[in-house]
Amino acid sequence: MGFFATIFVIWGLVFSLFVPFAGGGLAALGVFAFAWAPTGTLVWFVLHRAGQREKLHRSMLDAVGVAQGTGFDHAEDGTGIALNRAKRELALLADGEWRTYGYEQIREWAIQAQKAGTVIPAFGVANGIAAAGASARMAREAKANTGLFMTVKDLEQSQWRVAMKEPMVRARWMELLRQEINEGGVTT
Repeated sequence: MGFFATIFVIWGLVFSLFVPFAGGGLAALGVFAFAWAPTGTLVWFVLHRAGQREKLHRSMLDAVGVAQGTGFDHAEDGTGIALNRAKRELALLADGEWRTYGYEQIREWAIQAQKAGTVIPAFGVANGIAAAGASARMAREAKANTGLFMTVKDLEQSQWRVAMKEPMVRARWMELLRQEINEGGVTT
């Protein structure tokens, strides 16, 4: 997404240079719209997607009976987790859908963190572009391999990933799951 944002902003800046030469109000407005339409479309898309993700997260919280912001829910990058201690249920959200599982259906969980490497470009524009592409791919892969990974008794989707960039958030959820599932809800 960052790559497209950069390209669209450069596009807008370059074509905005032609606005003073457009010769009139309506023509200048047309050139300005042509320059910034891709950026505006991208902003709309990002905001729309964020709204859809938030709506899905709220519906998951309502179904499992967890109030948002109580410390028993987490949402990040279109994934999420919610824990209802009274019902002994866990809800997981990923890929536009969520499911609820009882504690007895949770097989295992683990946190994983991976850092992306970078490719140092050799001389030349083509090598620089290739290095940027390889670095972006490694960053995407590292992001996909970082978070809380849960295995559940579910034949359709037995593996779930909840995005958690921050190490402290991952550690907190590991401890919360240990206390709730392993120790039967005994908090110390």
